[in-house]
Amino acid sequence: MTDNIFPMTAIAPIVSAILDLPAPASAVGKPIDVIVKGLKGVKRVAIIAPDALGLFAVNKWRAEMPYLQSLLTQNGVVLRSVLPSITPVNFACMVTGTDRDGHGIHSRLHDFACQTLFDVVRESGGKSAGIGIDDYTGSALLGRFADICGNVGDGSDDDIADKIIEVASDSAPEFLIAQLGRVDDVFHEHGPSSPEVVPMLRATDARLKRIVASLNLLGYGVIILADHGQHDVLDALPGQHKGNHGSDSDEDCLVPCTWARR
Repeated sequence: MTDNIFPMTAIAPIVSAILDLPAPASAVGKPIDVIVKGLKGVKRVAIIAPDALGLFAVNKWRAEMPYLQSLLTQNGVVLRSVLPSITPVNFACMVTGTDRDGHGIHSRLHDFACQTLFDVVRESGGKSAGIGIDDYTGSALLGRFADICGNVGDGSDDDIADKIIEVASDSAPEFLIAQLGRVDDVFHEHGPSSPEVVPMLRATDARLKRIVASLNLLGYGVIILADHGQHDVLDALPGQHKGNHGSDSDEDCLVPCTWARR
């Protein structure tokens, strides 16, 4: 699966190509043909991003995530995050097709310095949605610039799944992007190699299955990928993160990407 590694900057052009829209003006990435062909013809696209679920963790815990593994076996590529490999920078990359120098996002509180997918969809007469936990990138950045902000407060990833399905059912935005932020929280707390992350991974797998089934029935093509990965912090002191990211290492930067449609 690592024979061909594509840049994170491909995501915005992929979504644009599927929806027959122009890519954001500052996009430097190119569409990945196999994804575009696999989802061509759908009228709506959803990006579901389990925060920090990188290739390192997915490979290590493949037996704990049978649904995700089944999707990756059918359709899978590997992407490399832009630097630094942190959440707001890479979610911004997903919706602009460019890196931090191009989109200007250093934190979830910043404003975009360039055109986004939200703008492109809006200019075509469509709607978009950004969904996540309060004060996380999904709501504080993506929801702020989308037409619909799905803020679940201090909720769980199950709450996010519920909100995704609610927004898609009630409003049918042409483009939807959601951050499953608690995955990153658990990895930070325990480290991605710790057996203590297994319950979260099993729950995430079941959650992805529920989300994809619901969105496919509503006519969405679904793309699943993470914003970045994580590495274990072997010398973490009590109270410190046991998992972290931000570097250019493969553990932090390589993420699997899969897609599904009805």
